[in-house]
Amino acid sequence: MSRKNRTDVVAAARIMFAEQGFHGTSMRDLGKKLGLMGSSLYSHVISKDELLVDVVREASSRFQALAEEVATMSGTANERLSRLVHGHLQILVEDPHQARTFLNETRFLPEPERDKAVTMFDRYQQVFRDVLSNGCATGEFRSDLDVHLAANLVLSLLNGTPRWFNADGPLNVDSLALEVHFLLTFGLNPNPKANVA
Repeated sequence: MSRKNRTDVVAAARIMFAEQGFHGTSMRDLGKKLGLMGSSLYSHVISKDELLVDVVREASSRFQALAEEVATMSGTANERLSRLVHGHLQILVEDPHQARTFLNETRFLPEPERDKAVTMFDRYQQVFRDVLSNGCATGEFRSDLDVHLAANLVLSLLNGTPRWFNADGPLNVDSLALEVHFLLTFGLNPNPKANVA
């Protein structure tokens, strides 16, 4: 059996938190999964809280990188929205356990980590609002669009994907992103009748 390190412990925690929930996972369960008992496990990590912090930080850094990319990229609002949709889905699909833990278990973070995660997500959501607002100003999207509501709805749609998406199914992440983007932009178009054949 290969020697376990902290990366192995975090990876196992990510899976177990996603499948069993943070409160449904004990350090004993984690040690059993890794083949580590007692002091061997605690030589890698102090507490279960610490593991949740690591998993959420990893996911946060990926979403932050996407937000920074889109905030500084050129192009139309439609193109930037497409990048947000594709990038967000890619993060969710490439590591569904990390994504599920981030989306479902962040509320169990200890303070001040929970506040940091909420602040990060607010900044991330602001990029969606900025892109939508820009599209309203340029005429790409409806001028009467409720930008805050639309951003919430788009993120809810995207974040629901891990519950049903099958990476081995007929759609890959690129095709899925195109379908979602088409659905969104058709609904956001200021003259939807123009798209009807």
